Amino acid sequence: MKPKLFTAILLFISAYSPLFLILAVKDFDFNCSFTFEHPKTIYILLGFSLLSVILLFLTISRIERGNMVITVTSVKNRSVDLINYTIPYIVSFFGFDLAKIEDVISLTIFLTLLLLLTIKSKSVFMNPILLLAGYNLYDLDYKYDNKNNSTVIISKHEIKAGDRFYIRSLTRFLYFVTQKEIENA
Repeated sequence: MKPKLFTAILLFISAYSPLFLILAVKDFDFNCSFTFEHPKTIYILLGFSLLSVILLFLTISRIERGNMVITVTSVKNRSVDLINYTIPYIVSFFGFDLAKIEDVISLTIFLTLLLLLTIKSKSVFMNPILLLAGYNLYDLDYKYDNKNNSTVIISKHEIKAGDRFYIRSLTRFLYFVTQKEIENA
């Protein structure tokens, strides 16, 4: 698997790890046995979630300094668009039953379709795990090699017009700010 495709899938799965946690809570028997009603399914979902979050932060920690120095011309914080991302979470609050294979298959098809649409349409859902870790998602207009460009970036830095940053490509349509350029005194 190509590294950029792997990163896109990793960002997507980790973004939905809270959904899997919600499903686990809904599956837990708080009244009698204090166990999961469908332990194998829950452990698989929670395992995927935990693994994706660990791999996400491992991947982020290993990103080398960006190979592009860009100058920001305008920026819009997209982290406030988190509400668009929450639509799939509604599934967990309806009559979803892990005992029904048709519900599990339906959810799998739905999430797979969202993943494919995300990759093909170059759209990005905000990842709440990254948001909690202090990263934000931005629409960015920037200048690189005297050409104007636009992209979506993830950054822990506050970004303003005129700032200069090193960025690195994560996917075909998503970049990561690795560091702010330090101005020479």
